[in-house]
Amino acid sequence: MIFDLISELGPWIWMILGLLLLVGEVLAPGVFMIWFGSAALVIGALTLVPFTDVSWWPWQAQVAAFGVLSLVFVLVGQRLFPSDARDDDAAKINTPLARFVGSEATLVDEIENGVGRVKLGDTTWRVRGVDQPAGSRVRVTGEEDGVLIVEPA
Repeated sequence: MIFDLISELGPWIWMILGLLLLVGEVLAPGVFMIWFGSAALVIGALTLVPFTDVSWWPWQAQVAAFGVLSLVFVLVGQRLFPSDARDDDAAKINTPLARFVGSEATLVDEIENGVGRVKLGDTTWRVRGVDQPAGSRVRVTGEEDGVLIVEPA
């Protein structure tokens, strides 16, 4: 039944597949299906060109061309639009304390033997750094195991 539908639609199946993949790209997170959708649209357009004879272009050649074109589009897309997760704010989702890096705050409890407390927002956080008296200004430089790393501001 599906094969009958595909054979009846002929080259239009590539256009439908391409549009479905592009809609899937909009609905799903990430940027990946756009390359396959674009490849399907190109194959559909090449197959539908009215002034060319496509009798040499059987479905096997179309599928092979779709695979090669998809690979080319993925590689070119990754080269033109690299994703660098290290700079992405979404990468900090599993390390919530990373949002405080670069912030300055005042020590609530002195840093004694390398450990103290600082208030950021409406919460006090454990900090690690050089010994300093309460009330000193510090800058958050990192986080490790749920403890903020600070240095004198």
